[in-house]
Amino acid sequence: MKSKLLHCAAALIALGLTTSSLLARPLGVDVSANNPSGINWTSVRSAGVTFGWTKATEGVTVTDANFTANMNGAKAAGIVMGAYDFAHPENNTPAAESGHFWAVAGGSITADGKSFSPMLDFEVFSGHVGASSLADWANQWCFDVQNDASLTGVATKPIIYTSACSACNFNSSIAQWFADIADYNGQSGQTGTPWSTCTSCEVWGSGVWNVWQYSDCGSISGIPGCVDVDVINGTSLTPYIATGTTHHLTNRVDIVPTTNGLGYWIAAADGGVFSFGNAQFYGSMGGQHLNAPIVGMAAKPQSDGYWLVGSDGGIFTFGNAGFYGSEGGVQLNQPIVAMCSTASGNGYWLVAKDGGIFAFGDAPFHGSVPGAGVHVTNIVGMDRNTSNGYWVVGSDGGIYSFSATFYGSEGGQHLNAPIVAMSARHQGDGYWLVGSDGGLFTFGAAGFYGSEGGVNLSAPMCGMARTTSGAGYWMVGKDGAVYSFGNAGYYGGANY
Repeated sequence: MKSKLLHCAAALIALGLTTSSLLARPLGVDVSANNPSGINWTSVRSAGVTFGWTKATEGVTVTDANFTANMNGAKAAGIVMGAYDFAHPENNTPAAESGHFWAVAGGSITADGKSFSPMLDFEVFSGHVGASSLADWANQWCFDVQNDASLTGVATKPIIYTSACSACNFNSSIAQWFADIADYNGQSGQTGTPWSTCTSCEVWGSGVWNVWQYSDCGSISGIPGCVDVDVINGTSLTPYIATGTTHHLTNRVDIVPTTNGLGYWIAAADGGVFSFGNAQFYGSMGGQHLNAPIVGMAAKPQSDGYWLVGSDGGIFTFGNAGFYGSEGGVQLNQPIVAMCSTASGNGYWLVAKDGGIFAFGDAPFHGSVPGAGVHVTNIVGMDRNTSNGYWVVGSDGGIYSFSATFYGSEGGQHLNAPIVAMSARHQGDGYWLVGSDGGLFTFGAAGFYGSEGGVNLSAPMCGMARTTSGAGYWMVGKDGAVYSFGNAGYYGGANY
């Protein structure tokens, strides 16, 4: 024990710390293939390190060679470990990068008590593809990763890494995420601050930071050579450790109205269905084993049945909703994100995250989003017109029209939050888009009846639906809370 304490003290002194400050600001590291392989994580933990990150991806093609070994080794040694993506916004959409990141790191972001906040390493500021600004790009990436985790039953909040001066490339919309600020100003990690310079760039708020990378050449036993070292602003790691979603109250995914608008169904990721007003309950997948989480729902226009769809394209039918085929068991380029019924109720479309369209029954195929199957465009929803044409919407507010009139979009505009769903007027002469913050955008004959934009929500929005007359609409949050506007009646929420 004595030798270990001396070893720990020596490591701390090399970092400018003392043993008396060991329990003040927790000590962390971040590593990648730039560090030698074969890190002795037991020695790292004995040196006082309690958290860290290991690089998982860079852009859409690179997977860090040491990711798995570092992640598994650190967690086994008792270190709370996170994964990070080195961003290339100048080359890739945020959806493409988040998709690659999740494919590599998602299996390591679990409610095991050892998973640290996923990190977006933002150091390149020469452009932004698929976003209206660098802040919008970062927000989309973070929302994507948070949503991907939520679909697996994990609650986590990403962190954005940047230098103090580079933070000026963002606006305050990124303050919804944790801040990891790099500033090698020579101050003590235990008593100093990263905001000793570029104070005009404090977009998270004056003096606000969660993690500080205070050196890029620390000396930690078990890691050969120099390593990036970090501290937490505070004494606890708890706010940054992934947890299971509490009481399933962040797993609601969609809201669907009855034909006359006097009721609605709410679907959850575990297959649960909640009925309100005159919406009849025909069954659910709640409590059943699912190969993939439910991501969307559609009801027959006659309101006598409904379908649920999983992210793997599996279809579940209830009531008089017929089975016309599925993508279950098929290798998809990207997961399914939503579905829509035809005007007759004798068919349906599925749409994938990359904009690929799958048509079944009497659903005509009018085309997919350009690049579907090749480029991830982060499609989030779709709806149809009265003649079975359809619109598809992306998280950036971009609209793609197929045998349906284009009434406008938010593509290329600055959004405070990503779009999460759309709904078309029953008459097919306009549509609405809703953001995760409850902001509402109207096009064509779709009227504005109110929004939750600027309101502190209990959970982000995940879906919306319109009334039969088109003179009102509902929004639903991930916790099942329902917000009604115009002539949309309130019949209850699934926030329990």
